[in-house]
This record gives sequence, structure tokens and C-alpha cells, in this order.
Amino acid sequence: MRKKSVVIGLGLLTCIVFYLLCYLNRSWTEEEVEHAKVDVTQRTCFALLAEGKEVAYFSNFVPEDSSFVCLTTSCDSAMVCTEGVGVWVNSSSFFPSAYGCIMALDERADMEEQAKLMTTVLDSIVVKNLNRMQQQRQRDVSVMDEIDYYLCHHSIFDNEYIGVANVAYQLKVDGDYLEGMIHLLKEILSEGRKLQVKVVKEYTLNSTPLHVTSSLVWAPSLRCMKTGSECFRMITLRNDALTSIPDSCLALSTPLFIDTDFSDLVYEWKVKLHGLNYHSPSVEGSGLTSLEFYRFIQSDTLFEGASVDTACNMYRGRMTEDGSPQGYGVMRYANGDYYEGEWHHGTRHGHGFYLANGQTVKAGEWAEGRFLGEKMSYTDNRVYGIDISRYQHEIGRRNYPINWKQLRVTSLGPRNSKLVDGPIDFPVSFVYIKSTQGTTIKSAYYPQDAHDARRNGILCGAYHFFSLHASGKEQAKYFLENTEILSSDMPPVLDVEPTDEAIEQTGGEERLFADMRDWLAIVERATGKRPILYISQMFVKTHLLHAPDLCQTYPVWIARYNVYRPDVRLLFWQLCCDGRVSGIRGSVDINIFNGYKEQFDEYISNLLKK
Repeated sequence: MRKKSVVIGLGLLTCIVFYLLCYLNRSWTEEEVEHAKVDVTQRTCFALLAEGKEVAYFSNFVPEDSSFVCLTTSCDSAMVCTEGVGVWVNSSSFFPSAYGCIMALDERADMEEQAKLMTTVLDSIVVKNLNRMQQQRQRDVSVMDEIDYYLCHHSIFDNEYIGVANVAYQLKVDGDYLEGMIHLLKEILSEGRKLQVKVVKEYTLNSTPLHVTSSLVWAPSLRCMKTGSECFRMITLRNDALTSIPDSCLALSTPLFIDTDFSDLVYEWKVKLHGLNYHSPSVEGSGLTSLEFYRFIQSDTLFEGASVDTACNMYRGRMTEDGSPQGYGVMRYANGDYYEGEWHHGTRHGHGFYLANGQTVKAGEWAEGRFLGEKMSYTDNRVYGIDISRYQHEIGRRNYPINWKQLRVTSLGPRNSKLVDGPIDFPVSFVYIKSTQGTTIKSAYYPQDAHDARRNGILCGAYHFFSLHASGKEQAKYFLENTEILSSDMPPVLDVEPTDEAIEQTGGEERLFADMRDWLAIVERATGKRPILYISQMFVKTHLLHAPDLCQTYPVWIARYNVYRPDVRLLFWQLCCDGRVSGIRGSVDINIFNGYKEQFDEYISNLLKK
């Protein structure tokens, strides 16, 4: 009888244990999860240690090119903040406890393994990052030089000025950062200290710090959970200051052995909390393949968001639903180039500016990815000038004088005049007068025109029309013998306008460049003024490309009859040959200084000091 009671008792106990195990290992219901849910913030970064001391921090590591992401000396600056959702769970499955733990998704579970791998080859990784930063610094200095030039010759009146100025400020900040990091990495390598990487992770619940706990030892299956083809690592967190979970929450019992399907919960963690549409577009021809981007603000059929294309170019701004740039946005190219402005069907189109190493700042209008140029704003704050020769005196068979007291620009040519709001009535601030050509032609009008211009308070200068049929030395001598140049005059100008055929017939580019250098050097020594080189933009791109020293050494005056400013560094721009000036009969070449009055006054002041 006693044995029978024991058997019955054991059977009942077995049934109770079996029932308890089944109950404890059941899947959580959606309602239970909702009541147990809590917001958890995870902050993570890597720490770079030298001889055990933390000397720098970085947000991430890219194995493909061994690069540290966001390397800095500030731990807070390197921290990657991830807002996640956790659930309250009981410390024990058998004995539900009010002293709950929090089970949350470890968003960066691979960091420990990454840290171990990095430490094994850390010296070489640091060297690669140092070299990359030095190259980036050199590139930024080159780009900054072009930006400084742009800002010196533009003002807030120009469309893209503010955007370029903002990038300039950021580049200066980045430059200081790079200088600091380069110094730090050099110091670490030079001292030969032992280097290693460790992981820094912080967790907070409503700004209250949490720490990783070893609780839930009875639930090893929860350490790594699966949903679909993905595997997620879980962590358990606890704050000892918490005596109980909030009254509105429910602590879940933790399964002992059986895995639960966490698909819905993981989706909620990764997507719903952020209020984002998780999207991986694969659009033929768009360059966006299996990429994640987020749409933050919907407006009609366009969205504000960010995306990275297959070439690792990063875009942020207005876009279509498939992620193609449309409207205003910023593209940071993988090679370091930068574009900010308008887009249409994924290409630069409209107003915007482009910054690239070794190129001038391309700020202005774009059409289907091609830079058209910058349309200058023609106002009375600009500085206008003219250049004249015998053609402003001799019209047909008649000879006309110039009324120097009446000189005012009244037309910038039919094309450019359409871009001016209001009447055109600009003062003539400077005039260049043809003096000589080759070694046989001198202007009969130069002496009197120069005298009259000076007497009427107009800055004047002389130009020489270059010939391929005489040496540069001979032409320089002829120009100096027949041209009076005062200390208050503008620098002399060498006007070079040969055809490609004529260049080839007279010895080619090298002879032309040698003669040009001779003329420029001789005239500069004789006058004490660095001459100006008058050429066309086409001549720059087809010929001076092979003699960059000429453009780098001498100021350039570009002739380009277009509504767009020449896309080269220049001092003056001859924007039309069909302008009108009161006091002069017929058409006149109209020129504009590359800058505003304040820059022109500074330029003239510097000339007079020499």
C-alpha cells in the first residue's frame, strides 16, 4: 500500500514537473511581449589602447580597407547610439522574481570578434590609417585652396556662395581634426608601444545606467536567437538600484530549453521603434542594389532620406521612392568629391556646386550632369572695363574721337543684357589700349588715348598683340620702345590669339611657350609689373594644359563670349565684343573684374605698393 502511494506520488510529481516545463517553455504571446516591453539605449565603440591605456576611440572598423571610422580622442564622440526595445524577464524560470532583468538585442554582437582580429595586426592597421589621413589632408588642402580663391572673388550676392562658405568652414574643422589624429598616430608608432583594441558598451534605461548581468543562467537558448535566416545575440541587463519593475509592466518567464520564434519581436526592435520604413530597393539602372535607406519625411511623391549606392557614394536629401536623387541634396562621392545642389532623375541638374581635388570650384548651373557655368550677377557693385584699338576710332572711312568724360557702359551685349534687372548704366573703371603688334605695327591712337584716360581718372594699361613671326625677345623690345607705362598704370598685357594651324606651321607649342615666357619675363623686369596673359578659355584647355606654369605664374584674362563665366582662375573676363559704351561709337569689348569693388580696390592698392 505504501509502495503504491509512493508510485502515485512520484507520478503526480512527474506530471507537475512536466506540466511546469511545458508551461515555462511555451512561446510568449503578443500581449505578454507588449506588456513586458521597455526602451533600451545601447552605446558602443572601440577603444585603441597603447600599453593598456586608452588613447583613442573609433565607431567602427571597415575590414576591406582597414579603416577606423570616426577615429577620435573622445569616447563620447565615437559612441554609436542605438535605440532598441527590450523585455522585462524574471531572473529565474522556476521562481518568478519581482527583481526583473531586461533582455535586449545586442545590435553589435560581432564587435568582440572584430577587436580580437584587429589586435593581431594592429600596427599595420594604424600605419594604413595614418597614410590615408595624410593623403586626405593633402587633398583637403588642395580643395581648400580652390575654395579660398572662390570666396575671395565672390560674395553673398552669388547664388552658391553660402553653401561653399559652409563647406569651407567644415573643411577647416576637419583639417584641425586630421592634424591632431596624424600627430597622435605618429606618436604611437614612433614609441613602439604595444597596441590592442577593446570594446566599450554602455546601456541605459530612461537615462539610468545598466550593466550586463550573468542572470538567466537557466536560459542558454536565449543567448542566441534565430529568426528566419538571421541569428541575433541577446544580452541581459540589470540595474541594482531597481527594486521592482514598473507596475504597468509584466515580467516574462524565461524558457529553459525550447527556442521561441522571435521574428515579430526582432522586426519591432529593428523597425517599428524608429518609425521608419525599412526598405531595400533593387532598381534596374538606378545604381541602388540591395541597399538599405530610410525615408524620414514624405512630401507628395518625394522623400527626405539617405542612401548609399553600389559605388559607395553617399547621398542625403530629396529622393524618389526608389532612392534616386530628385530635388535638393548632397552627394559625398567615394573618392572624396562633393556636390550640393539640385538633382533631376539622379543626375546633377539645376543650381549647385561641385568640389574636387585639382579642379576649380564648379558653382553655377548644371544640365544632365554637365557643368554649364556660373552666371554672374551684373550689378553696380561689379567692376567693368573696356579694351580698345583703332576699331573704336575708325568706322568705315570716317574717324571718330572718344568722349572720355561720357564713358558709361550701357550694354553688355544682347545676350548678357537680358540677365540684368533694370537699366544698364555702369561706370568704366579701367581701359586697356592696344599699343603694338609683332615688331612692325604700333597704334597711332595709343599715346593720346592713354593720356586722355589718365586725365579723366580712368585706370589704363597697354596691350601687345603677339605674333608668331617674331621672337618673344624682339616683340618685348618693340613693345617697350613704343609704349609709355607709368607707375600708376595697370600691368601690361600680352594678347595671344593664334590658331592651331598657325601654331603648328611656326614650330609648335614649345616654341610658342618659349617666346611667350621671354616676352613676359622681359617686360616684367623692365616695368616692375607682372604682365597679364590675355587668352581664350579654349586656348587654356587645348594648349596651356601643357604649360601650366604660365597660368600659375601670370594673371589670366579670359575671352569667352557666353553667359557663363569661364571655368578657370582669372583676373578679368571679356564677356562680349558687342557691348555699348556712351562716348564711343560702334561696338566695344566689355570686361569684368573677377570680384567686387572691395577686391578690386585691394588689387589696385597692392599694385601701387610695388
